[in-house]
Amino acid sequence: MRRESWLIIYCVCAGALGWVLLLAQPLHPTSPQLLWLLALALLVESTGFRAPPADSVSLVGVVLLTAALVLGPADGALLAALSGLVFGTAAPLFYRRAKTPFYIFARPFLRSGVRALGVLGSYGAASALAGPAPSLLAQLVALLVCYPAIIHLNRVIREYIQGGPTGVGIWWRSTWRSSLSTELLPLPIAWLGAAIYLRLGSLYMLLAGAGLFVVGLTVRRATRQVQSQRRSVQELALLNQVSRAIIRADMDVGELCELIYREASKLVDTSSFHLGLFAAQGDQYTLVVRVQQRVRLDPISMDLPMGDGIVGWMRETGQSLLVEDFELEMEKLPARPRYQSDHPPRSGIYVPLSDGEHVIGTISIQSYRPRAFDINDMRMLSLIADQAAVAISKARVFDQASKRARQLQAIHSVGEQITAILDMDELLPSVVSLIRERFGYHPVHIFSIEPDGRLLFRASTAESEGRSRLTMLHTGQGLIGVAAQSSMPLLVNDVAADPRYISDDPNTCAELAVPLRFGAQNLGVLDVQSDTANAFTNDDMFIMQTLAGQIAVAIESARAFQAQREEAWTLNALLQVAENLARASTLEDLLPTIVRLPPLLLGCTRCYCWEWDAAHGHFAPLAAYGLADDQRKRFFATLLDDASAPMLAEARDSAGLVAACNVEADMRRLPSVVELGGGTLVAHALMARNLPLGALVLDYESPRHDLPPRTQAMITGIANQIASALEAAFLAIDAAQAAHLEEELRVAREIQTALLPSEVPHIPGWGIAADWRSARLVGGDFYDFWPLHGPDHQPQIEQAAPILGQSEKLGFVIADVSDKGVPAAMFMALSRSLVRAAALDGSSASTALMRANRWITRDSDSAMFVTLFYGILELQTGCMRFSCAGHNPPLLVRADGSVEELKTPGIALGVLEEARLYETAVDFHPGDVLVCYTDGITEAINNADEEFGVPRLTEVIRQQREASADAIRRAIGEALGRFTEGRPPFDDITMVIIKREPTA
Repeated sequence: MRRESWLIIYCVCAGALGWVLLLAQPLHPTSPQLLWLLALALLVESTGFRAPPADSVSLVGVVLLTAALVLGPADGALLAALSGLVFGTAAPLFYRRAKTPFYIFARPFLRSGVRALGVLGSYGAASALAGPAPSLLAQLVALLVCYPAIIHLNRVIREYIQGGPTGVGIWWRSTWRSSLSTELLPLPIAWLGAAIYLRLGSLYMLLAGAGLFVVGLTVRRATRQVQSQRRSVQELALLNQVSRAIIRADMDVGELCELIYREASKLVDTSSFHLGLFAAQGDQYTLVVRVQQRVRLDPISMDLPMGDGIVGWMRETGQSLLVEDFELEMEKLPARPRYQSDHPPRSGIYVPLSDGEHVIGTISIQSYRPRAFDINDMRMLSLIADQAAVAISKARVFDQASKRARQLQAIHSVGEQITAILDMDELLPSVVSLIRERFGYHPVHIFSIEPDGRLLFRASTAESEGRSRLTMLHTGQGLIGVAAQSSMPLLVNDVAADPRYISDDPNTCAELAVPLRFGAQNLGVLDVQSDTANAFTNDDMFIMQTLAGQIAVAIESARAFQAQREEAWTLNALLQVAENLARASTLEDLLPTIVRLPPLLLGCTRCYCWEWDAAHGHFAPLAAYGLADDQRKRFFATLLDDASAPMLAEARDSAGLVAACNVEADMRRLPSVVELGGGTLVAHALMARNLPLGALVLDYESPRHDLPPRTQAMITGIANQIASALEAAFLAIDAAQAAHLEEELRVAREIQTALLPSEVPHIPGWGIAADWRSARLVGGDFYDFWPLHGPDHQPQIEQAAPILGQSEKLGFVIADVSDKGVPAAMFMALSRSLVRAAALDGSSASTALMRANRWITRDSDSAMFVTLFYGILELQTGCMRFSCAGHNPPLLVRADGSVEELKTPGIALGVLEEARLYETAVDFHPGDVLVCYTDGITEAINNADEEFGVPRLTEVIRQQREASADAIRRAIGEALGRFTEGRPPFDDITMVIIKREPTA
C-alpha cells in the first residue's frame, strides 16, 4: 500500500478518536463566548507563518488554552476542534496547495480531532493528578504539558508515515526553533488571558485578543526577516557541508541521489522533489528520488526524447528554469510540462545535472504556492546540482569500471577453459555454462554454420524443448539466423517488438547474437538471452564479441587439420573441372562435359542440367547423362515450371544446394526425374552475377546418400564453375547475335539514308538547306522535295534532279514518326512513299495529305502515326500553299524580323482514316526565311533538364535571317550543341530551311 494511503488512514483514525471523545462530553455549541472566541482563534491563526516543509506556526495555542480555561474542557475542546477543522479546510486555498482528499478532508479532520484530544487529554491528566475538580493552576499546568505534547506527537507520526525517518528529521530541523519560540514559550500567556476574561470581562478580553492579533503579525514579520538573514548566513555553511558530504559519499549512484535529496532539504523546500537521471544511451529517464507533497514514491522510468517537456528542454539546452507562477508564465515558458493534473503546481525550480557539455540528469522542486521560490533558491540548487553531477558521473564511471573488471575476469576464466580443454564436445558445453554463471544470461547457445546454410546446435543451457527447436534453424531465420547471415552482431532489447524473433523460451525478453568470426570467416553464432528487457548494452556486446573471438579460434583449431586435407583434394578436383570446361569452345561441346564431370568426381549415377527461362517462367532441359534413349526423349521434351519442379525452384530461389534424400517419400519434389530412377537427388542453382542461369541435378541411385560438408562444397564449386562456363557460352551466342543485328541495322541505315534526298534543290533566287540526324542508328524523321508542274504537264515521278529548271512549283515535306528505332524507320519508308505518290499528281496540299492518310491507315497494321507538314511553293510568285497534319508549326521569319507560325487544323496521319485536313497560303517576300523542324530540336534538354524550346530557336533564326539558308542551318546546329553541352540527342533531329533571296 502506498504511503499516501496509510497517511489518509491514520488521519481518519486519529481524527475520529478525538471527535468521539469530544461528542461524548456535554457541549454548548451556541454559546456566545464560544463563537467570538472561535472567531478570535481563526484571526490569530491566520497571522501564522509557515516554515517549509512543516505546518504553519502561530499563537493560536494561546487562544485555545485560554478558551479551555474559561469555557471548560468540553467547550474548550469543541472550540479547538472547530478552529482546526475550519482553518485546516481553508489552508489549501490560503497556501495554494493541491486540492486533494488529503488536504481538503483528511488533514483538517486530523487537525481538529488531535486538538480536541489535546484539550481533553490535558483535563484528564489534571483530574488524575489533582482530583475531580482541579484548580485553575492545575488545569493550566496540565494544558501546558499535555496539549503541546499530543500536538507534536501527532506531527511526528504524520511525518514518519509521509517520509520515514528522513521526513521526520527534515521536519524537526526546519521546525523546532519556530515551534519553540512561537508555539510553546507563549503558552503561559493563556493564564493571563483567562484572568482578564474572568475578572475584567469580555471587553477587556476582546482588547487583549486584538493585541494578540497584532503581536502575531509582528512575530510573523520579524520571524520572516530573521529566517531570511539566517538563511543567507547558513547557505554557505550548508553548501560547504553538502560539498563535503558529496565528496565523502560512497561511489554508489543510488546513495548519492539520496544524499543530494537530504542535503537539498536543508536549503530549500523539498516537499515535492524529483531527481532523475538519463541513461548513458537512448532516451530512458529514471526518477531515482521522487517525493510528492512530502510522500515518498517509488522510482519510475520512462522514455523522454530530447526537447520533450521541461526536462527534455533542459537536456537539450543545459539551462535552468525558475517558474514563479505557472498560471501567469505558461505561455512564456520555453517548454510545456508533460504532466496532466487537476491540481498542478504553481511554482517550481528546474536545474540540470551537467557534467561538462552533457546533461546526465535533472533536479526539480515544486510548490502549490505561487512565488514559493526565488532566484537565490535556484542559485543554491544549481550549485548543489553542479557538484552532484560530477559526483554522479564519477560514480557511474566507477560502476562501469567495476562491471568491466568483473566481465574481464570472466573472460579470462573462459579463456583458460578454452586453452585447457581440447575436446570440442567437452569444451563448448563448459563455455556456455560458464557464461551463464558469470553473466547471468538466460539462456546461452552456440551454433556452427554448415555449408548448406544450416545452423547446427553445438552447446546450450536451454531446456530440451528449446534445444530441439533451435536445432532446426537456418541462416536468415530468427535473430540467430540473421546474425549468421550478415556476420554482424545483433542486439534486440525487446524481442516482443521484433518480428524476426522466434520464441523458444517465454521468459526471454532480450537477446544478443554475436557471430563467431575467425578473420573474415563466420563459423557460427554465440547467442545469449536475458529475462529482463533492455538488459544488454554496448558493453555486453563488446564482452560477447571478445568471447566469440576466443571461441572461434578454438573451433577453427579443431577444424584446421581436417580442412587442410579436404582442401587439397577439393582444389585438385575443381582444377580438373576447370580444365575440362575450358576445352569446350562452343555450347554444343560444353553441354556433354557439364553432365559428365559430376558422375566422375562425385559418384552420382545420373546428372541433368536445365536452363532457367525467366521470360517464360520455366526450366528448359539442356543436357543429361546416364539415360536410355527413350528416357532422353522424354527428358528433352519436358519443360518444367515451378509447380512441376519445386525442387528446382527452391534451388533457384536459395541460390544454393537443395537435397532430397528420399525421393520415394516425396515424389513431388521433382516428379519428372523421379520417374527416371534414383533414390537421392541433389539440386544446385547455377548463378551468374546473382541471377539464375539454371540448375544442376545429381541423381544418386541409393536413398539417403551421405552428403558430408566436403561433398557439398565440391558440388557448389563444380556448379559455380559450370555456371561461369555456361554464362560465357551464352554471352558468346548473344555477342554473335548482337553483331548480326548491328550489321542489319547498319544496312537499314544505309537504305534509310538512300531514301532521303542526296542534295537539296538548287533554284535561282531561292536558298534551300536541310539537316537530318537520327537519335539511334535508324530513325523516324524524314524530309523530301519534288518538282510539281502546271496543269499542262504530266507529273514527273522519276525526276529527282537537284536543279529545277522547268518546274513552276516545288513540293516539300517534313515529317516525324511517333516511335524511334527500326519500327519507326520502316513506318517512315512507308509514309514517305505514300505521301510522295499522293502528291506528285499536283493535287492541293490538303487533298494530297488526306489521300496519303487513307493509304497509310489501310496499309499499316501498327499503332504508329506520323505528323507532317506539306508545302507547295510557287517559285515565281513566292506564294506557298500548305497543310499541317499535327506537326510542329514551321517558323516564317520576315526580313524585318517579325515571326509567323504556319498552322492549319488537322491531326497526324495514320490515326483516323477519314481525317479532315485543311490548307492555307502565305507569300514569301525577298529576305523571308522559312524554318521547318521536328520536335527533336525544341525538346532537346541540357544538363539542367531545360528544353531548348521554340523561343530559343526563333531567336537564332531572327539573328541569322540575313545569312544564307545553309548558314542558318549551321547556326541552329551550333546553338543546339552549345545548349545540350554535348549530351546525345533523345529524339531525331530534322530541319528544312527555305529562304527567298533578297535579289529575287
